[in-house]
Amino acid sequence: MNESERREREEPDREGNPHLYIALGIGFAVGAVLVMGTAGVLAAGLPFVIAAAALLGKGVSEMRGRQRAITPPVSQERELLSAIRDNGGSITPAEAALETSLTVKEADRMLSELASGGHLNVESRGGALFYGLPGRSSPEIEG
Repeated sequence: MNESERREREEPDREGNPHLYIALGIGFAVGAVLVMGTAGVLAAGLPFVIAAAALLGKGVSEMRGRQRAITPPVSQERELLSAIRDNGGSITPAEAALETSLTVKEADRMLSELASGGHLNVESRGGALFYGLPGRSSPEIEG
């Protein structure tokens, strides 16, 4: 067991449940209303109001933090275009399938769609179709 795994087992998860904080905050707010209504004195419900505000604030803060922590999923098109860039500016559907989460059929379809829209250039080399980014010449043609 490495150091990080050991530390994860020893240290409890310090991240709270934002839904629990919000529910407790609402509960304390209801308690404040009941205490103030029953006692007839606003000061009697002040501790409940403070607790409700703190719990609601903590819950909302943690919810926002979790929303920011979620990374947006990489689109298949972006993944494909990154693979083209990383592959020297041109790629075949089979190479795209090796370097992305796409199948050869999906890569071929997407590359064809991007080429028909004018977003990629198409070259035939050695019996294979290479799809390339416009304005980037392939190293094999230059050499």
